[in-house]
Amino acid sequence: MKKQQIVYFILLLSSIVLLNIIGSLKFFRFDLTNDQRFSLSDATKKILSQIDDKVEIKVYLEGEMPANYTKLKNETKLILEEFRAYNENIDFIFINPSNQPDPELRDTLYSDLSKAGLLYAQVSEEKNDAVNKKLLWPGAIVTYRSNQVPVQLLKSQTWQQEENMVLSSINNLEYEFSNSLAKLIVGKKPRIAFIQGHKELEPIQVADIVKSLEDFYEINFITINEKIEALAGIKGIVIAGPDSTFSEKDKFIIDQFIMNGGKALWLINGVRANMDSLKFSPTFTAIPTFLNLDDQLFKYGVRINPNLVLDQQAAPIPLVTGMVGNQNDMTLFPWYYTPLVDSAKSNPIVNNINKVRFEFASSMDMVGSDKIKRTPLLATSPRTRLVITPSRVSLNVLRDKLDA
Repeated sequence: MKKQQIVYFILLLSSIVLLNIIGSLKFFRFDLTNDQRFSLSDATKKILSQIDDKVEIKVYLEGEMPANYTKLKNETKLILEEFRAYNENIDFIFINPSNQPDPELRDTLYSDLSKAGLLYAQVSEEKNDAVNKKLLWPGAIVTYRSNQVPVQLLKSQTWQQEENMVLSSINNLEYEFSNSLAKLIVGKKPRIAFIQGHKELEPIQVADIVKSLEDFYEINFITINEKIEALAGIKGIVIAGPDSTFSEKDKFIIDQFIMNGGKALWLINGVRANMDSLKFSPTFTAIPTFLNLDDQLFKYGVRINPNLVLDQQAAPIPLVTGMVGNQNDMTLFPWYYTPLVDSAKSNPIVNNINKVRFEFASSMDMVGSDKIKRTPLLATSPRTRLVITPSRVSLNVLRDKLDA
């Protein structure tokens, strides 16, 4: 019996030594939470692995605050600790910007935070039978090699209660911090191009998305004009809102670009319709858009239908319903042609985002080979119906209840 105990002890000791050896060679972390909230994504781990210098993160969320903000602070600390566990170059500190007794210095700090790109939140607290208002700065500044980017921790969302906004913001913490790090460590930026020449959106019309993309990409505006080498050196293309036909040669050049590993983002309208038309008349006719792209998109596994989606879950528009004195009485009505769509499934691209507003959207069908991988990201509500075009778009639809 004693000999057996000695054997067990030796085996146990050997196992411990072996685990320590393995642990010294490879890093392991185990997430035992039900929602895997401390399991960083592979994309985040890849970004963290590229950091080879000190990163300083100053989080301006400290001191006394409402429970929701305290929860946001605690969750921020947990995610940053997880970041540091994967890369010791991550340093962070929590700062209370309101803890400066000198009002002038405090106002200077507030101004610096605002100039850096952070937004404050004004909250009310009841103390000694009095309601006091205080400023909170639910944000952080990330610095890497003398470059810095702001991170807004609390993301405001339309029609959302504060508690839901905080919960959504907590779910987005990993993305917000990893995205900020990606901006700081980006080296040579790959080139992407907005295609022109088919009445696509003008540069001024895509200025907002261009500004966001410039953190990671070199942006170009290119007219193919049937030139074979037009997309040389380009990694990705954006085809935004074209309104005229593509020539067969332009289609061939785009197809070859994609077949050789290039990425394409198609932003296509199935129907030609515009809210500006209602400024001059309460009715206009929506007609299908002919771009000569149906065969090409079908080969890629999608068909954009020449119809309009009407959804009861829609953004409202104001209409005059009477007069109050000498002023128009405005009332909001759901405009079924502007559906507010939700995430179709849990996906990092659309996870925890607010509802997305579409205008005169068309339905899409997944077609073609079963070998094509398809991932729908957004979907309308079940209370939806389709209208085949050509069809008349009229404000009179507001008088009717939409039957899906």
